[in-house]
Amino acid sequence: MSRSPEWRVVHLTNNLAEAQVIAGLLRSERIPAMVHQEAGASAFGITVGRLGEIKVLVSPEDYERALSLLDPDLPDELPDNTDTIIYPLDHDDEE
Repeated sequence: MSRSPEWRVVHLTNNLAEAQVIAGLLRSERIPAMVHQEAGASAFGITVGRLGEIKVLVSPEDYERALSLLDPDLPDELPDNTDTIIYPLDHDDEE
């Protein structure tokens, strides 16, 4: 008995073109990706809520690599100092 492959969501949108672009980017990096939308949602033109969600899926083995490609600027962890925190000025105090 063959099991169907498991997939993990790496991107969620309500825009089919956006999902296709994201999947294409992943495929160009040799990460198999699939675009999934609930059956019937596009036939009825549903673009909001759970039925309107379009998911970009990858295999569990490619999940971490796909996330790093989609958001490369995320730090692995937060800095442990507060020396670089900039607080916005309260413009009422300047008068």
